[in-house]
Amino acid sequence: MKRIKASEIPSPRLEVRDLRVVLALATSGTTAAAAEVLHITQSAVSRALAVAEDHAGAELFTRTPRGLLPTEAGDALLDAAPALLSDLVDIERRLRHPAPRRRTVRFVAECHMAYAWLTDLVLRLRRSAPQLRLAMPIEHSSRAAEALAAGELDAAMIATRTPEGTLSCDLFDDEVLFLVGEGHPLASRATLRPKDIAEATLLVPSSTAHDALFARAVFGSRIPRKLRVDRVPVTEAIVELARAGLGIGVLSEWLAGAYVGEGSGLRVLRLRKGPIKRTWRLAYHPELASLAPLLVDGIVGARPASGVTSRPRRIRAARG
Repeated sequence: MKRIKASEIPSPRLEVRDLRVVLALATSGTTAAAAEVLHITQSAVSRALAVAEDHAGAELFTRTPRGLLPTEAGDALLDAAPALLSDLVDIERRLRHPAPRRRTVRFVAECHMAYAWLTDLVLRLRRSAPQLRLAMPIEHSSRAAEALAAGELDAAMIATRTPEGTLSCDLFDDEVLFLVGEGHPLASRATLRPKDIAEATLLVPSSTAHDALFARAVFGSRIPRKLRVDRVPVTEAIVELARAGLGIGVLSEWLAGAYVGEGSGLRVLRLRKGPIKRTWRLAYHPELASLAPLLVDGIVGARPASGVTSRPRRIRAARG
């Protein structure tokens, strides 16, 4: 708010009632017709016009056989009056119905691969919830649950355990896929065995957040002591290394679909015992409960539709 001195407060003589009577007379043409518009008597209109002209310091209308016609001063006032009254109406509306305060929500996904489509979430919220500003401090992605628990985040899309003291809501499942080049020894297989994965070089994203989940899904309780894992921070590099036969690429279905297909030189493989699924949830602090539905709808709406199975949304509190 711009600060002004008491001596600088504007003191116009014209009032709102002056502007309204002048507009009514200009649009109606006679004091009798203006009286009907303003719901007052004809004599009251005449008195109001006299007051308005006194406040304006000039004659505003002349009487003619065709009715009242604005003078040059009247035209000047008529040019300005509608905007002045509209501004006052807008101010009153904003006072009665103030816009919600803008809220910045610090949000990340536990999987770097999700950012390929989560940027659409920012655009969706910009349109549907302008009061909500989404910040994505992606440096917390590899430790999203920990950062949420420490108060460094307000919400996170996670597939690991929900931190104590937060709420969570089911979003959907995604599938982890294996990509091999057409010349790879395993490319002729219909499915993969845990032994195949244990003996191969795995090309995986740089985040370690889902290592334990992946190992349990593939090997159960018999996890090999040592796996050959190359952590590759760039998705395209994982794809190209797999295409060249230098390992097995491990990617979410969110991204794999963009690189495989006829003529791609890649094959998609799954485990013989069944697909590896991750259940994703929105975890958030309780004070964000009123905004959580906006985030949930935005995330679900932004995610790639192909191959993703929706789940019923259940809000639950994390247990210690």
